[in-house]
Amino acid sequence: MPGGGKVCVVTGASRGIGRACADALRDAGARLAVCASTAAPDAPAGVFSRKCDVSSAADVARFFREVERQVGQPDVVVLNAGVLERGPIEEFTEAQWDRVLDVNLKGAFLCAKAAWPALRRTRGRIVAIGSISGTLGTPHAAAYNASKWGMTGLTKSLAEEGRDQGVFCAIVLPGSVDTQMLKKTPFPPQIEPREVAQVVRFLAFEAPFAMTGSAVEVFG
Repeated sequence: MPGGGKVCVVTGASRGIGRACADALRDAGARLAVCASTAAPDAPAGVFSRKCDVSSAADVARFFREVERQVGQPDVVVLNAGVLERGPIEEFTEAQWDRVLDVNLKGAFLCAKAAWPALRRTRGRIVAIGSISGTLGTPHAAAYNASKWGMTGLTKSLAEEGRDQGVFCAIVLPGSVDTQMLKKTPFPPQIEPREVAQVVRFLAFEAPFAMTGSAVEVFG
């Protein structure tokens, strides 16, 4: 199996794309650690599962320490945790803006920072979950789109930082995926979470290092 014995961490793994990624990586033979913000995700035996607010530096540091102690040094980290707040700009609150940017972008930074020393040692991989919303603008979604544009910039910058250290970084840009989050928008579903997870699995285990820094479109 391509993931045979590798330690894979997936954030925001309680449902949707995160849950599909966790299932795909586990099916590929990986040892899995997962987290979500509201509660530890339901997980089968042998999967390390914890509650973790990725916007909290203390939570993230504690989670990755526990992963290393209980499962091992991460070989792959899937930065998936995300939230959506929608509304017209004149009604959008500072608290809504901060929540979206803190979880979606700051959370990705904190997780990458916490995992980086281990990933340097394992010559590991970061796979970020971005969005088609990180390539365009849509009304009533300024904070979400800004966070996803930022995710692409963060991932591409980490790829350059990791190039000489053997750390591979790439981002997946899905279109309208059939998830609970999509139901908050006016957009119809075009693809399933498992289709995104198949791309994540490829980037996690099989993609050549020549693809580091890539933004892989999965628009359906």
